[in-house]
Amino acid sequence: MKTIVLFFFMLGTFGASIAQTDGAEPDNYIVVIGAFSNPDNANRFVKLSKKYKVEAKSEFNKIRSLYYVYVLQTGDKTSAVIEAERLREETPMKDTWVYNGTLGDVLVRVPEPEPAPVQSAPVEEVKVVTPEPTPPPVKTEEEKIKEAVEGKSKVLKRGEMETLHHLYFFRDAAILRPESKYEVDRLVELLKSHPNETIRIHGHTNGNDKGPIIRLPEGSKDFFSMDNAVQDYGSAVKLSELRALVIRDYLVANGIDAKRMKIKAWGGKKPLYEVDDDKAEANVRVEIEVLHPE
Repeated sequence: MKTIVLFFFMLGTFGASIAQTDGAEPDNYIVVIGAFSNPDNANRFVKLSKKYKVEAKSEFNKIRSLYYVYVLQTGDKTSAVIEAERLREETPMKDTWVYNGTLGDVLVRVPEPEPAPVQSAPVEEVKVVTPEPTPPPVKTEEEKIKEAVEGKSKVLKRGEMETLHHLYFFRDAAILRPESKYEVDRLVELLKSHPNETIRIHGHTNGNDKGPIIRLPEGSKDFFSMDNAVQDYGSAVKLSELRALVIRDYLVANGIDAKRMKIKAWGGKKPLYEVDDDKAEANVRVEIEVLHPE
């Protein structure tokens, strides 16, 4: 667990640069830089964004019950994804994502350009030109995640160990990022469809250094939000334990008996790569072991 300067965590929640699809307006894409349950936090973040020459607005997302702070709304998915990636690369807003849906009471549409007037012209010989093939539609990262999770196995096999590859945490935090919901919901369904199976949840970090830990308040079920997060300090083992526990707590909140789950915290004791490797982020992971009966 590397020590990293925290930038936005005191203000509220951030998502990844991906689209959250609510299905209401498939051609409306909004570049979101923050999501908050407290409107005052959202307004403060709007003001703070000006420091980085970003003009932001805040509107309430009724479906998610969060105040979204956003910088762009467009019907062009590609331009929205490009802008989200630019903000992630050029500003401290590393958790910017693209939301697919509506905000507020009224959908604000980007006006379509007026068609050019048709000019009469002399009749000429018509040449048949084979059009270029239409490129496939651009998929957002969340669409890719959803598709990948839906294609995963629906079976739990005793003795097997599975890495939850589409599980993501905020940096130095035992709090899930919104795009993790597909993976944890799949785990809920797996355990409901296999009521006799028990699991062990293994938590891992990148490295063994002590450092800041951001966690949910005691008893909180706001698993995907940094609002009201508690700042703490501790070991890598402690962080990996809290991350495994937040998965367990989500499963319990969704109807899975806590007695069917055990926790194992490893910290950085079982890395897949060296801590300074280009692929070291993969060391931060949660694994699910299906246990044999005792």
